[in-house]
Amino acid sequence: MPGRFNTFQRTMLLWDGMHPYNAVHAVRAPVACDAERLRLTLARVLEERGLTGLRIDAKGREFEFCGGPAVVELTMISGGDDPIAALRAEMERQINVRFDWSAEFTPFRFFALPDGGSFWLGVTYFHAIADAEPIVRFACELTADCAMSGVLVKRERWNCHANIGGRTSWRPDLWLRKLLALPAQFHAMRKAIRPGGTDSDDFGNGLELFTFGSSELETLIAVGKRSDVTVNDLLLALLMWSLVPLCAAVRRPGRDGISLGCIVNARRDLGIKKDDSFGLTLGGFSVTCGITKAANISQLARSIAGQTRRFKCGGLYLANTLEMGLVLRLMSLFSTNQRRRFYPKNYPLWGGLTNMNLKKFPTESVAAQPLDYLRTVSTGPVTPLVLSVTTFGKVVNLAMSYRTSVFSRTEISAVRDRFVSAIRGLEAGK
Repeated sequence: MPGRFNTFQRTMLLWDGMHPYNAVHAVRAPVACDAERLRLTLARVLEERGLTGLRIDAKGREFEFCGGPAVVELTMISGGDDPIAALRAEMERQINVRFDWSAEFTPFRFFALPDGGSFWLGVTYFHAIADAEPIVRFACELTADCAMSGVLVKRERWNCHANIGGRTSWRPDLWLRKLLALPAQFHAMRKAIRPGGTDSDDFGNGLELFTFGSSELETLIAVGKRSDVTVNDLLLALLMWSLVPLCAAVRRPGRDGISLGCIVNARRDLGIKKDDSFGLTLGGFSVTCGITKAANISQLARSIAGQTRRFKCGGLYLANTLEMGLVLRLMSLFSTNQRRRFYPKNYPLWGGLTNMNLKKFPTESVAAQPLDYLRTVSTGPVTPLVLSVTTFGKVVNLAMSYRTSVFSRTEISAVRDRFVSAIRGLEAGK
């Protein structure tokens, strides 16, 4: 039985036509790697969950998981003296390799990297099929099966057809408020500074990984409470502040703002149960601040918090699918080159944020609990930089993917260093 892609997924398919649009999760399993056992586990869970034989129609509106034997693509990686450096290099490679969906395919690739008595399991997936939440469940199931030697847990087939195509409910009041908000949004975008290099046809991605410990996490939480802003608002402010020097270098008359995007998990808003929700159910919004105001992190965080509260009020961030739908209609009239240049011209975003807090894992035993978790995503044509934040226990893992035609590795290292120094500045001010 075929299902239908929602507007967000159809937009992702459009992006994938311009650049590989994948996401990668890397989970550290608490056992040594047995390549043959791992390959069998991957095939079994894919088949039991019904995640094989994906077929997408030419226009990208419908799909069908046809089932059948899993085609498992597993790459074994040597960590050498620096497993994290090898992990970063492989994750970077994976977000740059496109899935071929012109014919029936398995929308996953895997890699494994031994790290002492444990190993990193990498799950690369075709992003249009799912957002991060079901992939965390999927990766943890794979980890549990590897850790629980000799114990096979039967996995039920996911009802992918019912959930992957789930669409935002039709709410006239919500969509009307979105329509009324669009003029102000477009006005803010017209005043925003455009990143250099976004007109390039080179969509290659680079990747940086870094981590905060428990002290920095406690600081973020404490400063957020004291300033009456969320940790997500504070992360947006820190990212914006870190990008200011690059933004100021290409500033033009009449453009004095810097814009960032933010992705939101919409399952709770739509009443979708976690255990039932394989697929992609996301909302989003953007924030814009004047570059002079961006010099002060506390002031910046409060400005961003005011904007995010307006989007959260009544779930307005769910209505970004209306905007996406209008853009899809426009894109059908454009050539490939016009499509590539549409987003940088009309959505001059410098970056985006995706934030996930992993407090509890759906594993069968304590022995099967992951030891660590990382994730990243291709940048695509809209945002030339994406900061993926994953809170795991008492640490925060950050992955910064970026378009290499827009940012050099040296510039990204400087952004990372400013981000880290800003956190330390917050600590000093506690």
